[in-house]
Amino acid sequence: MYRMNETEKHALRRFYDRLRENLKAERRKQDLVEDSVLITLLKTQSATRYRLLSKSTLKSIDVSAEGLSTLLENGDVQSTGDFDSYVVTAKGVWRFERELGLLNEEKLLSYLTDNYFTTKNLLPKSKNDLNDRERVILLTMIAARAFSKDSAVDLKKGDVARDKWKDIFGGSFDILNGMGLVTNIQKSALIDNRGNEHIVVGVFRHNNQMVQKTQAIYRYTGEYEYYLDLCKDGAFSCDKLSYLFWKIFQGNIAQPYVDQIVDYCNEVSSKESIFLFDMSKHVFGMPAYDRILKDSLLDSIRAKDRWSKIS
Repeated sequence: MYRMNETEKHALRRFYDRLRENLKAERRKQDLVEDSVLITLLKTQSATRYRLLSKSTLKSIDVSAEGLSTLLENGDVQSTGDFDSYVVTAKGVWRFERELGLLNEEKLLSYLTDNYFTTKNLLPKSKNDLNDRERVILLTMIAARAFSKDSAVDLKKGDVARDKWKDIFGGSFDILNGMGLVTNIQKSALIDNRGNEHIVVGVFRHNNQMVQKTQAIYRYTGEYEYYLDLCKDGAFSCDKLSYLFWKIFQGNIAQPYVDQIVDYCNEVSSKESIFLFDMSKHVFGMPAYDRILKDSLLDSIRAKDRWSKIS
């Protein structure tokens, strides 16, 4: 690894310190992310970043000629386009923070992976848990067995179907509320119509982050149709259903609740499917899926450590 000499290091420090001071002033009392200029700039809006870099320029008179020449040659600083005006580059910040021990390759790459190379569409891990509304929606879809595009929540079917979905929302809320898993919303937020839009349409339309939070198992077609993508080429994924149960319950289900959840889901499927789906295409009401559902629920408890690793 190339080591900077003292002249080069001193020159680069001038550029780095200017940018760091301006960045800290911009953030006021907030600390830098990971105490790193480079990582903090990655989290900064582009307009703010441009303004900070514009404020952090130095003239050739501000650094030694030898140091500036070497930094330009190595790509650690660059001309701003204005005569005799220079600013540090990402490479220069990286090299200097590595020299200081503030940043190393593993730390930088881990940060980039966690925040930019992720199937969760940039959701921080702490924000990947389902909220109360999302838990109710997901349990409702599982109970009704909206397990494919042919068995989707179709909000174009009219008010009879929409009212049935509203009723299932209420039942799912009651199950989760009884387990202490919904604490931040009222039941009325899911079942009371407001204005001209049916409450169920509004609940689904404003459910914006479920795709990311379920590893894209939750899907929508753009035609007021929503489903759980659990069946591909005729093969049903018990693993995916287990994972969805884990998202709802986090693997913490006492035995009496296991039976209650299974009985609730089976009752919804047997009583309501005819109002919700085209029964010539809806295969998930068959008795075989009663067993699949229970087995997947039990597996979500056994596999909770596995599912927690993919969140």
